[in-house]
Amino acid sequence: MGHIEKSAAENFGSETNDPTVNIQQEALTLGVRSNLLVARGVSEIHAASDRIVLRMPDEPHYWCGNMLTFHGAKVDPEKQIAQFRADFPDAAHVAISWDDFDMRIGPDHEPLSAMGFELEQLDVLSLTAPLKRAAVPEGIIIRSIESETDWQQVIALQVDTGVEQGFERNSYEIYLRARFASRRRQIAEGWAAWLGAFDGDILAADLGVYTDQSVSRFQEVETRQSYRRRGICAALVTAGVDWIKSKAPNAVPVLQALSDGPAGRIYRRCGFEHCETQVLAILPPDGTFERPKIT
Repeated sequence: MGHIEKSAAENFGSETNDPTVNIQQEALTLGVRSNLLVARGVSEIHAASDRIVLRMPDEPHYWCGNMLTFHGAKVDPEKQIAQFRADFPDAAHVAISWDDFDMRIGPDHEPLSAMGFELEQLDVLSLTAPLKRAAVPEGIIIRSIESETDWQQVIALQVDTGVEQGFERNSYEIYLRARFASRRRQIAEGWAAWLGAFDGDILAADLGVYTDQSVSRFQEVETRQSYRRRGICAALVTAGVDWIKSKAPNAVPVLQALSDGPAGRIYRRCGFEHCETQVLAILPPDGTFERPKIT
């Protein structure tokens, strides 16, 4: 059997003065609360009466890191787009979401589609029942990503899988390097981890996991093409839940996945269940690369 190695460098800071933690409590949904969690320490977050403003000054081209989340289910395209432009006067994109438990793409979103917005319907899955554990496949070792060589393999794998989805390689790598620079700062603070599944020296798959004392969030599970359909992702999810429970036993593990995407199926096999449906609306600027072109 494969196995999971423990990292001696782990620490978890349950005490923090980070104002993000208080703003998280203003969000009603697990989806939005966990979105704010993964921005913690690398963002500026402001709570207004009708919205939450999330801003990442070091990553202005990360659309989901520079967005507005409106309280409730009211979709008001003209007013909400104008508010985004007022809050982000230098942004080339527009990114809007809603803090609602059960929003699905519908007639209220049609004006956004007509203006060129990409609409994503996202399932929020959570684990409240016992984890359906997945064994580590033979020959695979799961451990924390720590060395510079490890990190370069993570970025290379993420780039390769992004290219499969339609991203342009060179520009997407630039984007990902900025993303992982932020993630490594977060991991250094001890409340996040990046896990890799290795076959000898080869990184077969990886994922990220974040937690505070009440909610946790999985991020970016990716598998090398030649290692797919072997149960490696499910084993990584199992290791991620173990990491969460070792740091914050009462935290609810959460992830977001496209309603028709494959990631949700992996987590469902591990015992995650649907709890919310949310909508993200993005107007991408021409010539940028953060998301694949929808065809």
